[in-house]
Amino acid sequence: MAVISSPNASAIKVKFDQGTDLNGDRVIKTKTLSSIKSAASNEDIMAVVNALVGLQQHTLSAVLRVDNSSLSE
Repeated sequence: MAVISSPNASAIKVKFDQGTDLNGDRVIKTKTLSSIKSAASNEDIMAVVNALVGLQQHTLSAVLRVDNSSLSE
């Protein structure tokens, strides 16, 4: 039986480097942007992230795209 994959909304996890804590360990905070259209291009997503990063006081550490799909038969 064939399995059908249907894309759902994506999410973007933007990680910010907030320096070190009292023990000298790196502190990374993550902001999640949800309900991103699955058809959105990576270039468009990065353009939005870069615009948002300009409004933050902390340094961008990483950007992760999380795509979700529903499977059915």
